[in-house]
Amino acid sequence: MVLQSWIFLFLFLFVTVFTGTPLWAAEPTAKIHGILINADSMFRDTEKETAELEGNVQIVYQGQHIRADRARVLLRSRQVELFGNVEIMDAKNTIVGDQVYLDYENNTGVIYNGYVQSGSITFSGTVLQKTGESDYVVSSADYTACTNCPSTWSFSGTTVRAELGGYAYIKNAVLRFGHLPVFWFPYLIVPLKSDRQSGLLTPTFEASDTGGFAISLPYFWAISRSSDATIELKDYSKRGMKGLLEYRYMLNENSEGTLNFGSLFDKAFADDDRLNLYRPLSEKNDPIERYFVRYSHYLEMPDGGVHRAQINYASDLQYPKDFPTETLNHGDSAMENRVSYTKNTEDQHMSIDSSYYVNLLHGDPLAGNNDAVHRIPELRWAHTQQNIGDSNFIYAFDLDVVNFTRSGNAYDDMTTQTSGDTTVRFPKNSCNDPKWEDNPACKRVYDGSFDPSVDLIRTGQRIDFEPTVYYPIKLADGLDLVPAAAYRETHYNFNIEDNSHIVRRYLRAEIAARLSLSRVYGDTVSSKATRYKHEIIPEVTYSNLPWFTQDDSPFFGKGSVTDAPYSARDSITDLDIASDYSVQFDYNDRVYDRNLVTMALTNKVTEKRWVGDRPEYRQIGYLKLAQSYDASQQNRGGSIYEPWSDLTATLDVRLDRFQTYSIFNYFPYQNVTNASSRVRLMNDLGQFFQVQLTRQYKITPGQAVDTSARQEDYTFSAGFVSKYVNLMGKFVYDANWADRSSGDQIKSWAYIAQLKPPGDCLLVTFIHDQVTGGDTNFKLNFEFTFDGVPKPPLPPETLDTYGF
Repeated sequence: MVLQSWIFLFLFLFVTVFTGTPLWAAEPTAKIHGILINADSMFRDTEKETAELEGNVQIVYQGQHIRADRARVLLRSRQVELFGNVEIMDAKNTIVGDQVYLDYENNTGVIYNGYVQSGSITFSGTVLQKTGESDYVVSSADYTACTNCPSTWSFSGTTVRAELGGYAYIKNAVLRFGHLPVFWFPYLIVPLKSDRQSGLLTPTFEASDTGGFAISLPYFWAISRSSDATIELKDYSKRGMKGLLEYRYMLNENSEGTLNFGSLFDKAFADDDRLNLYRPLSEKNDPIERYFVRYSHYLEMPDGGVHRAQINYASDLQYPKDFPTETLNHGDSAMENRVSYTKNTEDQHMSIDSSYYVNLLHGDPLAGNNDAVHRIPELRWAHTQQNIGDSNFIYAFDLDVVNFTRSGNAYDDMTTQTSGDTTVRFPKNSCNDPKWEDNPACKRVYDGSFDPSVDLIRTGQRIDFEPTVYYPIKLADGLDLVPAAAYRETHYNFNIEDNSHIVRRYLRAEIAARLSLSRVYGDTVSSKATRYKHEIIPEVTYSNLPWFTQDDSPFFGKGSVTDAPYSARDSITDLDIASDYSVQFDYNDRVYDRNLVTMALTNKVTEKRWVGDRPEYRQIGYLKLAQSYDASQQNRGGSIYEPWSDLTATLDVRLDRFQTYSIFNYFPYQNVTNASSRVRLMNDLGQFFQVQLTRQYKITPGQAVDTSARQEDYTFSAGFVSKYVNLMGKFVYDANWADRSSGDQIKSWAYIAQLKPPGDCLLVTFIHDQVTGGDTNFKLNFEFTFDGVPKPPLPPETLDTYGF
């Protein structure tokens, strides 16, 4: 019996060892057929090639990490059956379910009562079929890209066919906010990747006084890797249907372009009072086609040249006011269209340029453009400063050739009107009224004969060249003296008899003295310490015209050139039209600084700080004071003697949390100050507060200033950024509103509110704005995140597009 017992025990151990192996008895971890297995309890059947696992099951195979309460591995068919708290993870995705049947070799299977998560994208359902590496078919499905639970929004559907990194196709889709169903779609396709891809974008809702309620449906077209387009249909309840297109392209890393176009038959504009005031009775209240084209192009050429194009054109002059975010030029006096080619070398600049302008100052929205003057073409060539041989002499040369043209007459028939001490010069018209364009009954009058005493030359050609020679002298460390001499000759050709060709020539002598004093503050011992350099730079410049000659021509006006009150800092204004010196083509036709001394004092603060192992320099403070004395006024006739120019102060401070840029011009004889000033406070969160002042008086030498005619605007803007809400707004307050005909204290305003619900999957943008003299507009937009990449907030510069 004892021998039989030992034989039976030996046979039992033999069968146990060689047929059914309790793996846990040897070790809790094993590697079978390339599969790494770990569990509290493991049992392997070598005959059936299976393994039973229980308790804290973990399986690792080809980058997949599998967890479950219980599992059965079918080694022969390369499958695994997982039960209880199943979790399958790889580098991109996570699969969770109550029960999973997985073909781990082909990476396919079935998940019951589970979900698939890739980044923030989640699919859940009663049955999920994994049909490929990233492909799933989900029954009774829910889809969301929100990271919170319950999700801010989700789509539920009877079935969802999804390709992670591609698209999801949802049948009977129901949009839910939280648990609340909002909208039903019979079929919906949503993107599941961050790459550009074609598809419908979320609709935008708008409302305005004139246009009424509007809904727009945009379609994004991913044409190629380097180009795409957004095609949009916008339906206004009052205006009608509008088509919009934005086409974008990139030609290389540094070259790109954008084309915008829009068109509609505007029913609301047909009833516009301004339009119908100028229309014949038979056309009043008839809808008209309105459109705009805006094009921006920048191309770096293989030869080193740069081709640029800026096109901005609209069907009527009121389009920029009605649609300011499309033309982006509301409030401008003209629409500029410009095409150019520029090439720069180490010592030369060459360019060919053409500019076409659309005059926006007409009263009639459909007025022609015959009076606008264009620069077609303009050729420039410049040789930058370069030494003459081995000497200390430096020379430079500038050449400019331009053709001023327009479709109307070569000159304007003008007339004058005097009231008290004020003379007004304006186009001759049938009503003899300076404001003739406000009256539809008034028409321009052309008598067909050029009157040199009053008419204004508007077209012609100009050839202008100017060589300059410098001789820098270093008197001491920080003290420099730079004498210079320039000769300038300008030829004009006009399409007018007896005034077809004139020439102007002069010599300019100039000497500038400059002293630079500086000191460094901060830790001078440590090589990587932050330091500050303060510079004080006083300078004096004297400019004189020792020789001057020009042909007698009405183009230069009827005043003596020696009495012309121009300095290099004077701008052209409407007051010049009626002055004795008239208005020429542009600023370059003026002769300025004939006997002028300019004194300036500059303060600069430069910071040097280290970013890693790299030094970084930035100018954090700049203040310049400048004033000129015109010695030529001593020889002038008349009662006006104002030799001192305005005192100019320029302040530029750029700190991490504080910035200001301000220009002040104090006029000592009028005792007023023109100002353009901006002060901005900000922090690292993107929050900011800004105040801006624009104050302009009309300055006429020898006359008192009419303060009631000044422009004085205060612009306030602020931005607030938080986890769930972004707010920013801007408004312009007219400090001189009491003297305006409109009487509006607030000229224009806009604010933008962005709501960011929890989950980083939705951005709700609300915009409310009113441009100067325009409509009140509302805009609401929902931006869903379908690919798991949250939408960035709008930058503060967005406010500038609303007519500011």
